[in-house]
Amino acid sequence: MEGKYFIKDHNEEINKHEHVIFEFEDGTDLRYHDTRKFGRMNLVLKEDLETVEGVHKQGIEPIDPKLSKEYLYENFHKKKLPMKSLLLDQTIISGLGNIYADEVLFASGIYPEKLGVDITMDECDKIVSSSKRIIEEAIKCGGTTIRSYTSSLGVTGRFQQNLMVHKREGETCKNCGTIIKRIVVGGRSTYYCENCQK
Repeated sequence: MEGKYFIKDHNEEINKHEHVIFEFEDGTDLRYHDTRKFGRMNLVLKEDLETVEGVHKQGIEPIDPKLSKEYLYENFHKKKLPMKSLLLDQTIISGLGNIYADEVLFASGIYPEKLGVDITMDECDKIVSSSKRIIEEAIKCGGTTIRSYTSSLGVTGRFQQNLMVHKREGETCKNCGTIIKRIVVGGRSTYYCENCQK
């Protein structure tokens, strides 16, 4: 969630949060820095990549052209789980975390606790377009900085300035003026507008 890579001179002091270091022949290192220790790493030959559990179970990324309303409907409509939980399921869509799931549901006009079995094809289409647009915008802005993330170039994400609901509990909705609410869905804080997301 906050891991990042640094290229440093081999002689530079090792930071206590640099947990994996690859040394190169030119005297530089590629160092993996992970303060929260959420990152996982596998060393795998290219031809064996699909055998890694985290790779072959991974869902389609939001910006992948293969992400379609039909794919989402097939993966959602038989499940009696809240849409917020389904959007966080990395085996369905890979790369939507808690922040972006809130934003996608808001942009799609979908209540976070709506069950997958109740989803429509039209709503799946809205999720596809919202996911692509929001992730593309977030990438252009360098991501979303909520706590301490900074890229290896020292850039903090600026997309948090565009957030419509996430972490805005008690503030007014930018679309309708209704107060943003916070609930817990699947153990995750979830922010929504009860007027825009019915």
